[in-house]
Amino acid sequence: MSKSFVDPVFVITRNGRRVEPENYLNKYDASKRFDALVATIKNWDPNSQNVLKIVKTTSPHKYR
Repeated sequence: MSKSFVDPVFVITRNGRRVEPENYLNKYDASKRFDALVATIKNWDPNSQNVLKIVKTTSPHKYR
């Protein structure tokens, strides 16, 4: 059963897919996590750091 959120949340995606199951209630928290993920990815594959995005959505379950 799908659950829709009334209030928008922020999720972090990579190539259109969720990086982790967490939903962030504000952009500040999502940005902090985003920065940490970019720093980690930069160590492993510098060319892949631009594929991460913060997405604001009311239906985070649609991002898999």
